[in-house]
Amino acid sequence: MTVKMRITLLVIGAGFVTSLLFSVLVFFELLEQPFDILDAVLKEEAYRASRISILASSADANSYWVEVYDQSTNKMLYQSQLAKLVRLSPIKPGSSATARIAISPEKIDLGQDGRGEVTFRIRSFLLTLGGRTFLVQIARPIEKLEDEIWDLVRNIGAGLIFSCMVLVVISHFIAGKILKPIGEMKALTKEISEKNLDQRIQVGQGRDEFNELGRTINWMLDRLQTSFENQRNLLFDTSHEMKTPLTTMRLAIDEICTADTEKLPVFVKENLSRLNNHILRMERLIKDLLSLSSLETITGLDRKPVHITELLSSLIADYRFLAEARNIQLDIHLPQQFIIQGDMGKLTRAFSNILDNAIKYNVDGGRIEVTGEQSDVDVTITISNTGPGVADAEIDKVFDQFYRVERSRSLQHGGSGLGLAIVKKVIEIHNGKVTLKSQPGACTRVAVSLPRLREVTS
Repeated sequence: MTVKMRITLLVIGAGFVTSLLFSVLVFFELLEQPFDILDAVLKEEAYRASRISILASSADANSYWVEVYDQSTNKMLYQSQLAKLVRLSPIKPGSSATARIAISPEKIDLGQDGRGEVTFRIRSFLLTLGGRTFLVQIARPIEKLEDEIWDLVRNIGAGLIFSCMVLVVISHFIAGKILKPIGEMKALTKEISEKNLDQRIQVGQGRDEFNELGRTINWMLDRLQTSFENQRNLLFDTSHEMKTPLTTMRLAIDEICTADTEKLPVFVKENLSRLNNHILRMERLIKDLLSLSSLETITGLDRKPVHITELLSSLIADYRFLAEARNIQLDIHLPQQFIIQGDMGKLTRAFSNILDNAIKYNVDGGRIEVTGEQSDVDVTITISNTGPGVADAEIDKVFDQFYRVERSRSLQHGGSGLGLAIVKKVIEIHNGKVTLKSQPGACTRVAVSLPRLREVTS
């Protein structure tokens, strides 16, 4: 669940609980008032009944249930017409009660509910008039009052639902305003990479939590930028400084090996050959490091039309001798017109690394297939071989720098673990994508997708 959703739910919950408590308080307050008014009316009518006044008329015969008793003799002095039709249990003098009685509508119509029941509000009084004490039991049907109470409940419920809907809209808007700085930070941090580590989050002068978070992230980016630049400079400087001594050593060894070596012992010749191989491997590693370092710092390309078919045909002609030496069959299926816009030299390096791996990590008598297809958007080159393959758990790591699937096999072939890392960098700066799929013990397939010429702008 997102933070925005949590804030929205918290605001809605707090608003709903507050509205509910307020509504309950208002409901009970409004519920008491009608009964207080009704009890006051019943008391007044009790006084009137004790005086044997207008309650004897037929106009009020169905309005009030009244029984008047002489307290001293307990003799009934008056009984209203409704009291003659409906029997209510007596209650304690000075108290009040509510009773629900089943009455047939044919007997008297008091607005019964669906079950034929009528609710009465009952009060009992001891009244003293003219030196005499009277016990007055008085009641009145309150069906209309109950209907009004249920209307009140429904209105309060509808009000709560409406207030919740308003709260949803308001809380969503408030949560969006609160989290807007977080969204801006998220968008910026997604755009930051090793090529634009100089970007920073805009923070205000306030000391709130969001500004403090922005300053902390900027401080972290400062340290990352410094560390990245130091690491890159160290790698570049070290590789550059090692290049010249290694070249000198290799030339010296070549000169020794081309001289009269018949007088040299066999173990010296073997050591010189082994040393020469190690120096060649070191030179290749230094060359890969310098290439990778230059790709990481590149900011733009000198894009020109590149005929991919011609580029691959030329590379395949160069590698065909290595393939034939191991009896590896090369199958080429490329369209005549395969044109993109990019850097010829860098693309040559990328596809050269892929073909080199396809031959090195293959079986004798195996096969390499190069195919191409194009759509309205891009062109896709697929190079597959019949090598030992790559395990599923390692496929996502093969494009990492210095990663080698099998160290012993890589050492045997002189691999440095930078070939596919360079391929990935070259393809990415051309706005393309490279993927690797493999079936261990069967085949490995590398697919390179690049935008077509008309889809790329300089």
